[in-house]
Amino acid sequence: MEHWGNSAGGSVVHRQHWRRAVAAAASTGAELWVISAGLGLLHVTDTIVSYEATFASMPFRHREHWSRLTTSPPTARRCASLQKLMQACPHDRFVIAASPVYLHAVEEDLRAGSRELASPGQLTIVTSKAWQGNLNARVCVTNAGMMNDLRTNMTGLNISYSAHLIQNENQLQGTSP
Repeated sequence: MEHWGNSAGGSVVHRQHWRRAVAAAASTGAELWVISAGLGLLHVTDTIVSYEATFASMPFRHREHWSRLTTSPPTARRCASLQKLMQACPHDRFVIAASPVYLHAVEEDLRAGSRELASPGQLTIVTSKAWQGNLNARVCVTNAGMMNDLRTNMTGLNISYSAHLIQNENQLQGTSP
């Protein structure tokens, strides 16, 4: 068993993506949570077991699978669902970076969680232009034209743009990590 923060498994693409996520959290002072297709919602300090799962490769209904993961988590964790996390932290700012496939899987949980927040403006979702869902008022769409300005590739685009949004907000509020 290991912590997410120590996790270096998976493909080169996944390791790159993970390093970008950890760096983005460190540079912005954000708390890092992971939407895991295999284990559910995890905090970076939660203990994990190795697994291979992505929503993109699952042949069954992603939303039903996510619902099972949040109602009966396979391992101990700080918080089992996005709704419970937002309910516990109703004044925090949430920036979710997720592919359309992952966002579709967690959409109901995310919608329920957003109702727990003190203000709708506390939730921003960053995803690609392929997104089609009901959370559109809160979605910032990324595109390939943003890669040069953010100094990233397509794999890291959503996370890089999320970090950019958080850094800009921190500067406006005069806060930093």
